[in-house]
Amino acid sequence: MGNTFDDAATGQGLLNFFLRGMACGAITEQEVLATGITLDELRSRSFVRIVNNRTRK
Repeated sequence: MGNTFDDAATGQGLLNFFLRGMACGAITEQEVLATGITLDELRSRSFVRIVNNRTRK
């Protein structure tokens, strides 16, 4: 934990993994939130957008 992903494709792949996991019930909302991502960020479906929004803060 605590590592930052520099590779957008890897980040997008992980985001998609969480989305698919939640869609089929394999991952709970609480488990996704434990990663540090918000539900709004997850629902954006864009790793690049998440990174851009976080770097602006």
